[in-house]
This record gives sequence, structure tokens and C-alpha cells, in this order.
Amino acid sequence: MPERGYAVISLKTTGLFPYQRDRVVEVAVVHLDEGGHITARWETVVNPESNVGGATNHGVSTAELLRAPTFAQIAPRLVDLLSGRVLVTHNAQFVTGFLMSEFGQIGYAPGRGLEAVCTMQLARSYLPGAGRLLVDCCAAYDIEIEPGPGALVQAVAGASLLAAYLHGSPSAAPWTDALDRAELNVWPALPRAATGTAPAWVHRDPTPTDVLATPSFLARVTVKLPDYTGPEEHLDYLALLDLCLLDRVLLPRDTRELRIQAEVSGISPTDCAALHRSYFGDLVRVAWSSGALSIADSAELIAVARMLNVAPEVVATALATPALAPRQPVTSVEEVLLERGDIVVLTGNMARARADWGKELVARGLSLGTAVTMRTRLLVAANPESFTGKTGKARDYGIPIVSEFGLRSLIGVR
Repeated sequence: MPERGYAVISLKTTGLFPYQRDRVVEVAVVHLDEGGHITARWETVVNPESNVGGATNHGVSTAELLRAPTFAQIAPRLVDLLSGRVLVTHNAQFVTGFLMSEFGQIGYAPGRGLEAVCTMQLARSYLPGAGRLLVDCCAAYDIEIEPGPGALVQAVAGASLLAAYLHGSPSAAPWTDALDRAELNVWPALPRAATGTAPAWVHRDPTPTDVLATPSFLARVTVKLPDYTGPEEHLDYLALLDLCLLDRVLLPRDTRELRIQAEVSGISPTDCAALHRSYFGDLVRVAWSSGALSIADSAELIAVARMLNVAPEVVATALATPALAPRQPVTSVEEVLLERGDIVVLTGNMARARADWGKELVARGLSLGTAVTMRTRLLVAANPESFTGKTGKARDYGIPIVSEFGLRSLIGVR
């Protein structure tokens, strides 16, 4: 009987569309117990056998892929790692689509399909205002993501994000229910004999930190895109657009397959066009907020607009009109007024224990938060001038940032 707990999975792929010709080239799985503590981790490069895609998409060299096992060869072990646990991932539609495609190619069907908890969708409840990308959600909790392109890096970050959700959940009931359902959903065993002798899983070669790729202009902008409060299928589609831009400008093949994906998701052509216009507008606003646009930056945005079929007049207006200057964070206690029920978040090494500060805040009718969200009223930082995930989110949202001394003044503690 599998252990009760969670299995966080992350994939690297040759592209974005599993039901066309794209394949999985790396798999990473991280186990957590019921309390959200990491207990084990696994990773392997996967030989896609045909289309290897561009190394810029997944960061795995052809030499690494050629010596790696195929998906059919790792499948029995992967089934063991996932069966009976709550499957968790960021952008679940993308990941489960690839898993179902790969399992389907070897004639295997997981028990009752592939239900997965999506940390991106959960951010709507736990991190209102946060963006869609994993790095943005992690920043709200000051979760550091190790440098490197590997799937295991993403899986560990996803596991840390899940743990933050678990520890900050107002009720354990939904998680207990999910664990109970997963425990009963043991996947059919996949005989190892049917796929030959299972080879060892192969780790990707380490990437020297001095040769890590510098994020492109579009990747830097995409990371800062705002949240979306519309239908879930629209959010999944926008997340797919994000992935298109993280490594490159949209290619003609991508746009054709995006239209197909929109149709499969039940998004009408009218809604899809509106999503494209809104997405382009968000891209430009974020780009302007970082300063003046260079000619190269504008050219990349125009290329995206063309691929998304955004009207030229809309593009011209957006690029010619800079967005409003970003709100400057409040650092003076004279400009802050706290009221009962306001959420206060602490970050950094405080002179006084956080537990003590928590008691002081609760005694005054305030709430102690764990993540910086749109609902946060005040961030108290050991160093208000520092640049961390939480201080960065506070600046993005215009949330006041004060020092520990400033908090003392605000709530009248000597």
C-alpha cells in the first residue's frame, strides 16, 4: 500500500502541445507527507525517441537524451511514485495533458484518469493578486528557487509552495478529503516485464552557474504579469501563452496549435480574441513599468501582437502611451493607518521573536499573514530597502513597508 501523502511532479518537454508531436524529456517527482514535509525526490532525463525539440526549450542536450531511458522504460517506476498519493503540480492542465499522452502511447490508463491539485489555480484563494507563474507565487512566501533549468528545481519549488498552502490553510478538511480519495485511487500496476528491464533513472548534467541563460526581455515581463480572475479554462489558456513567451517569441506553429487548444477548452473565437488583447495590454503595461522601451523591446512586443492577431491601431496606441508610474512603497509610519482585521506580514530576521510580534498584533485585532498578497495591509521587514520576494511583491502592489522599529511606533509597543 503506497504511503499517504502528496506527489509533486514537474516536466520538461520538447514543446507545449502533447497531442501534436511534442514529448516529455525530463521528469521530477517530490514526495511530501501529510504535514507537507519533503520526504524524497527523484528525477530523470527521458529519451523522446523522435522529436527532441530545441535545447533552448528544455535545456537538455542531445547527448543527455540519447543515453536516457525512454518514457516506456521509466513508466513502471513513475506509476509506483504517483499511485495512491495526491498528485500536485503547477499548471495542471499542461502537465496532466503530457502525462496522459505519454501513458497513452504505451497503452496505459491511470486509474480514474489523472486528477491533480493545481497550485496555480489554488493561488486564486491563497495568493489573491499573484501572477500565474510558479516563481511569482513562490515570491509571495519568500520561497527561494535554486538556479538552474532542471525539472527537479521546479518540483522542489512546487513542493515548498504546496507546504505553504497547507500550513496557511484555514481548514484541514479539503486536504484530508483529497488524501482519502487518493488513497483509494491506486493505479493499475504496469508490469515491468512488458517494457523490458527498467534502466536506472538518469540525472541531467549539472549546469555551471556561470553559463545559466539570461532571461529574455519577454521572459522578464511575463514573470510580472498580473493575475486573472475569469474562468478557469481561460486561466489555463493564458498560462499556456506565458509558457510560449518564457523562452521565445510565439512561432507560427504555436499560434495554430493555440487556436486548436482554445477550441478544445471551449473558448469561443470572440473570447479568445478578447483574451489576446487583454494579454497584450498587460504585457505592454508591465514592460512600461520597468522603464522606457528600447527599439528591440518594442519589436518583440510587436511580434507578439502579430502572432496574437492584435489590431495594429491597438498596438500603436499601447506602445506610444507609457503606463502610469508604479506606485512607490510607503516607508513612513506617518502614512500608515492600521485598522482591526488588517493583515500584517513579517519578513527577515527580527530583533524580537516573530511569535511575540504575532501575539502583539492579534491582541490589537490585527491578523498575522504568511504571504504578501493584495489583501496584505502592511509588510514589516528587517531591512525595508532589501530586495526579497516579499518586498518585491509589496512594491508591486503598493503595500507599505516599514521596519520593526516602525511597527513599534504604529502599534504603540516600546
